[in-house]
Amino acid sequence: MTSKNRTTRADLPLTDGGKLAARVTVLDRGCVRYVVRGPHIRGTFVLSPEHLRGGTVLPSTLRVQFGDGTDDCGYWEHRDDEPVIFGMRLHGWTDGIDPDQVSDRWFLGRYARSLRPNGVHRELTSTVRRRTEDVIRALAAHWRRLPYRHELVLAAARPQAEELAQHEAQLATRAEAEAAELRDERLRARRRVNVLTGIRRRSPLPVRPAAPALVRLPLVDRRGDRLGVISVREVAVDSGIPGTVVYEVHGARVHGRFTVGRNIYRPQPLPEGIHVAYGHARKRYERERDHEPTVNGVRLDGRWDHDTTADVTASVPAHLPAHVRLTRTTGHSAPDATASRASAVLRALALHYLARPDVEALRLAAAKAEAPRLLTETRTRLRDLRRRQAAVARRAQQHRAREQQYRALVPTSAPVAAFARAA
Repeated sequence: MTSKNRTTRADLPLTDGGKLAARVTVLDRGCVRYVVRGPHIRGTFVLSPEHLRGGTVLPSTLRVQFGDGTDDCGYWEHRDDEPVIFGMRLHGWTDGIDPDQVSDRWFLGRYARSLRPNGVHRELTSTVRRRTEDVIRALAAHWRRLPYRHELVLAAARPQAEELAQHEAQLATRAEAEAAELRDERLRARRRVNVLTGIRRRSPLPVRPAAPALVRLPLVDRRGDRLGVISVREVAVDSGIPGTVVYEVHGARVHGRFTVGRNIYRPQPLPEGIHVAYGHARKRYERERDHEPTVNGVRLDGRWDHDTTADVTASVPAHLPAHVRLTRTTGHSAPDATASRASAVLRALALHYLARPDVEALRLAAAKAEAPRLLTETRTRLRDLRRRQAAVARRAQQHRAREQQYRALVPTSAPVAAFARAA
């Protein structure tokens, strides 16, 4: 199939009542060449169905090229017989033309320009632009009525069908992998719902009340050197924040209270790790607490959260948070000596808490207090995952269907020229 196919003639009506005399020839890949002559216009237009990634499987829009040929002539090079309208030579192309509903407004794209001999592009004048759009409407109307229009579309689709099928296959593979990940997340969320439901249904374990007796705990620094001894008394157990113990501490240049419990600031169904707050904590996320301790004469606030208890010893972790409040919203880090002693206190209290015989009962109490909130959040997430998985699975199916449709276009069929000659 070449440009030597039989040429037909047609008169194309314009909106102002004039007519264009056109010679119409079917070219390769579904392209149709229109050589037109009319008042203040002469030259060649080539209309080709656009086969685009992400577009319709069969091309549904047209690309209108100014000048002859089906090769990839650059934007900076003239084509043969580029149209001349009102003395201005057109260059480039415009695309996205819907032949069944051409816009009645200005629609020429940014690549519809005029190219001077010195290689400088310039915009079309409004008169040339309106006339060009009028001509394109006439060409699109004629192309729409061609009896072999469907064969032109197929001929344009086949050369890129294999490439577009592979593209759709890649998109489908990615969507299927994403759907599998979402399915695994749903399974984990479902297991989490089951665990949280079980925690809510479990009966509380007995918790030992606060012991009034003083306990002496040694302090050591990060190198294991002794820093003295503190006296510790339990003030409150499993009150305010469930699963916590409030300790009052005196000695070794330390005075005040600390609240110790599991790390409930991580969303595990059964809280792990350790949490120590400076002061007597009565609710979560407090900015100020009663009985905040002084270490080396410096009043401290804040907290220490740790994700595990396996690596906590009398000397590890070495450096723990120690914050000095200046105002309600400002402060700074404690001096090194104060931070070192505060770290020793935090470690000692954490180990003392973890050695309680009812530590698992306290852990369950903390879990039961957090379970309703976590259960609501997890169920909400489960619904969101279900919705997302369904949407991604539908997208994967759509890409697979498009892949098969593109692959059905790959085999060659009878040349379009035969349809053009038959018509």
